[in-house]
Amino acid sequence: MKALHWLYRASGLLSAASLILICVMIVAQIVARNMGSTVRDAEEFAAWSMAAAGFFGLPYALYCGSHIRVSVVSRFVPEALHHTMEVIASVIGVLLAAYLAWYCTAFVLESYQFKEVSQGLVPVPMWIPQMPMVFGSILLAAAFAERLVRVLRGQVFEVGDSEERTE
Repeated sequence: MKALHWLYRASGLLSAASLILICVMIVAQIVARNMGSTVRDAEEFAAWSMAAAGFFGLPYALYCGSHIRVSVVSRFVPEALHHTMEVIASVIGVLLAAYLAWYCTAFVLESYQFKEVSQGLVPVPMWIPQMPMVFGSILLAAAFAERLVRVLRGQVFEVGDSEERTE
């Protein structure tokens, strides 16, 4: 499980790097425009970086407990059913994340097979900027699967603001 936790953190760092790349592209475009030029396809690269930031951030956010939870429901459910609710929520999460991973992988494989390229001035094979969707969604499915196992064992998955827990 330590390797998965390392991957969750690495995914979070890739998400942060993608956000930094967006800032760099925007600043470069501003500087270039002030100098009477442009940065080729800056908007396209920034959009791809935004998508990468979102998908890379999913597993890390789950690991840190940062995803939105509807905790108001648990107030109206007896304490004895809380564990069952966590199990059901984790199963639903695994199923949805696995479907997302399968669909994203099929989508990227199709882009690769048909040799799709971007329509901008810089012809980028589309499977390259689409790969973060695959990595992020597969890692999200793995995180939900680990969460399900931990919930079934009565353990906590999310680290929250605390330091890395010991295994």
